[in-house]
Amino acid sequence: MSFNSFYPSFDIFYENYRVLGKRASLKYLSRIEKLLFGHALEVGQTQSEVISEIGKVKVIHYLPFKKRIYPVPVLIITPLLSKPYILDLYPGLSFIEYLLKQGLDVYLIDFGAPDNDDQYLGFEEYIFGYIPSAVESVLKATSSNLLSLLGYCLGGVFTLLYMTLTDDNPVKNIVLVASPVDFSKMGLHYHYWRNVDADQLVNTFGNIPPELIIISFNLIAGIKDPFRYFRKSLGFLQNISNKEYVKRELLINRWLIESPPFPANAFKQLIKEFFYKNALIKMDLRVKGKLTDLSRIRCPILVLYHTADVVSPPESARVLLDLISSQDKEFLEVSGGDAGHIDIIIGTEGPEFTWPCIASWLRRRSNK
Repeated sequence: MSFNSFYPSFDIFYENYRVLGKRASLKYLSRIEKLLFGHALEVGQTQSEVISEIGKVKVIHYLPFKKRIYPVPVLIITPLLSKPYILDLYPGLSFIEYLLKQGLDVYLIDFGAPDNDDQYLGFEEYIFGYIPSAVESVLKATSSNLLSLLGYCLGGVFTLLYMTLTDDNPVKNIVLVASPVDFSKMGLHYHYWRNVDADQLVNTFGNIPPELIIISFNLIAGIKDPFRYFRKSLGFLQNISNKEYVKRELLINRWLIESPPFPANAFKQLIKEFFYKNALIKMDLRVKGKLTDLSRIRCPILVLYHTADVVSPPESARVLLDLISSQDKEFLEVSGGDAGHIDIIIGTEGPEFTWPCIASWLRRRSNK
């Protein structure tokens, strides 16, 4: 019997509580921003246009900075649990801005924020619906017959599913950033989530609140490194006069607070197929009757992981290169800050290492 059998109004109560708490947190952050900078900080400032839209899902084109751009466009697939502006935080700390300055033509799928009407959304809708539609939109907009896919976090998992489950896809290159593949190598996260009752959580909450997942990430990170949050707080105090540092930390906190819910059906599939069964690496995952087979991947692939990533550690993906059929494949480890899952993109190692590596790799493979 579900929790809601006893408390039928729990969903409404929790959702109201969550929304009010989020508003209060964002209001508090806005006040700090105005106090320190004289105005509320803006995110996602790189100029863009929406080229297609299905429901809440948008395909965004970032307007090029240069007249000459590489002919093979790049489509970024972001994770369901986060807003994509983490890749375009602000001018000077924007991965997307950097790619544009390197002459790449950049597109992105924004999956939006699901509501109760979207609880049914599962892997089928994303892999056979939204992603192929986005690919088609990009090819039409660029008059190209090929594109590169760049997947961040679970966006990389979706990239692999799309590649292994669809026929004759027009993908020339793949880049994966902090995307788990062998879920049994995710350490405490694997042991935590494989013991979660996914059905009970969905029956209780419907779409899974982002706070539930973020709290588990923070809890596990704290167990693995008990002094992590002490160092983080100390670092903030030591750098309080460094406006760039403070701006980054405030905007990361805003990004976490604004995380959207995880669609109920997709969450159940994620837990059951990836944590209970580790089906991707065992090639035992069926979606719409089709079986995943990583050996179907033959195009060039670049895989990047952070040594301090407690969500997607390097060992969770290293085996991928042994299972795919690509001849042109490269695995890179990034090191630096202790918040590896985020630092790989917007830590100091982002603009110093991750961005140049990805841009250089794509440029060499983005001519027709």
